Amino acid sequence: MAGYAALLARPVTWWWLAATLSTRLAVCTVPLASVFAAGQHTGSYAWGAVLAGAYAAGEALGAPVMGARIQRRPLRRELSWVAVAEALALAGVVASLRLGVPAVAVPLAALGGGVASGTFGGLRTLLVAAAPGARANALALDVIANQLCQVAGPALAAAAVVAGSADAALLAVAGALLATVPVATRLPPALPGADGPRPGPRRRVLRSIWPSAVVVTVVLAVQAAVEVSLPGVLERRGGPPEWAGIALSALAVSSVAGSFLYGLRRWAGPALLHTLLLASVFGAIVAAVGVLDSPVATVALVGCAGFFQAAASTARSLTVTDALPPADWSAGFSVLYAWGAVGFTVASAAGALFLATGDPAVLLTALGAGACLTFAFTGWAERRFTS
Repeated sequence: MAGYAALLARPVTWWWLAATLSTRLAVCTVPLASVFAAGQHTGSYAWGAVLAGAYAAGEALGAPVMGARIQRRPLRRELSWVAVAEALALAGVVASLRLGVPAVAVPLAALGGGVASGTFGGLRTLLVAAAPGARANALALDVIANQLCQVAGPALAAAAVVAGSADAALLAVAGALLATVPVATRLPPALPGADGPRPGPRRRVLRSIWPSAVVVTVVLAVQAAVEVSLPGVLERRGGPPEWAGIALSALAVSSVAGSFLYGLRRWAGPALLHTLLLASVFGAIVAAVGVLDSPVATVALVGCAGFFQAAASTARSLTVTDALPPADWSAGFSVLYAWGAVGFTVASAAGALFLATGDPAVLLTALGAGACLTFAFTGWAERRFTS
């Protein structure tokens, strides 16, 4: 607890938290809010899926570039302009939908996802650098903040629909992004190492952290399959599809607990081993979800899975700080963010296909089991080629 207490005693931590919540809330709200807004204005949820995919594609393509950029540029100015740019892009999405031209909204969604995609790695780097003796605590706090946004984002999107204006959620997160500008003035002027050696080439960064890139891609693919498939799985098992909301909320709560407990101390052994083991438990739980018959057990297992998924995420972030110099941290975190977005996007599409043509539980079993095998092979390959 001492590490968390010391971290929270630093004023910069609270300004970091404000900036993190205001920027990541958009990331966690836009996909579902886009689906609802498109459905309301165009009568087709398909346009919403296209918008969500464009936003995710923008993140995946932009994160490596923007993550390296924010490392070298003045932090306050960089964070401010990208937040304003994303806010304007989201406002443009809303305007395009209201005017009946959803095709115009697609590139705006991609722009919104791409322009601010470096803030994830930049803000995470800022917090880790502010607590050199408590990196595990800092990364756990970062994961906790992300999970809080994962809970709040879909809730905000749903609340907007209930209130009768589906696109209000997009406008709300645009307002939150604009609030980042005054917050940025209270952050350090630059990230640590901004005046030092230039960040290494992205290929070199990826070579240094490739096992973590594999893990984040697979874990987020499995997570996406769970989120997309769970309502259909529960319905096939005789349970209410609405229980999926309970299960995913429980997953988020257990994620906070997993990150917090992992960050309490630095555990014995390399962080990569931790993330491989914890991610394997997560994969095994999801595989088990695929073969169950009970909807109650399904909800319970999904809720427990978040504990191991989030702890694996914290450990995975530690591998970046262990494997790379500080000048490359922002780029490294952004590379993982981009690979995770790719895994999430591909698995979401696969989940939709299984929902339409087959049993989505089969996808959960296949991905969960395949994840375990992938993590075992990754551990073997990492030892084989680095020894």
